[in-house]
Amino acid sequence: MIKTVKWLRGAAMIAVLALAGAVSAEEDNGFSEHQTKRAVDTFTYGAEQCATLDPIYRVDCLRQAYSQTVRVVANASVYWEAEVALTRVNRGLYAFVREHLDKNVDRVRVNGGRIKAVTADSVPVAQALYGDGVDRAVAAMRGASSLEVRYFEPIAQVLLASKALMQ
Repeated sequence: MIKTVKWLRGAAMIAVLALAGAVSAEEDNGFSEHQTKRAVDTFTYGAEQCATLDPIYRVDCLRQAYSQTVRVVANASVYWEAEVALTRVNRGLYAFVREHLDKNVDRVRVNGGRIKAVTADSVPVAQALYGDGVDRAVAAMRGASSLEVRYFEPIAQVLLASKALMQ
């Protein structure tokens, strides 16, 4: 009985050390499931809010969802490749909204921000721009190291899913 207890204690100690090693390895490289989940949740919530809007507002709404997600991943420097990819889409959308702003349409409030409308004629161009931007961002995240891809893939998946919002 004592041998069994000692063996169980030893096995438990090995399991604890292995678990601690896995946790510290995650902390050592800076990536975390929690950080990735926060980014995914932030973008998903923003995109869900955008889905309720008229297409003329979706471009700026998605830009704000990207901006909020960038703020989340910017908190961990190891996510810099994802941050750069998201920022590029955000900046492309920002420039598009500035260039195609419909000044005759009022802004709407969504998720704490004031969303601007683009002209109805520019929506098809926005759709193509958004699709290209998402594809480039996903390619950048999937082209990273295998460790980065592990944490970037859930973010890439929600970006791809958001393409349907602009169709």
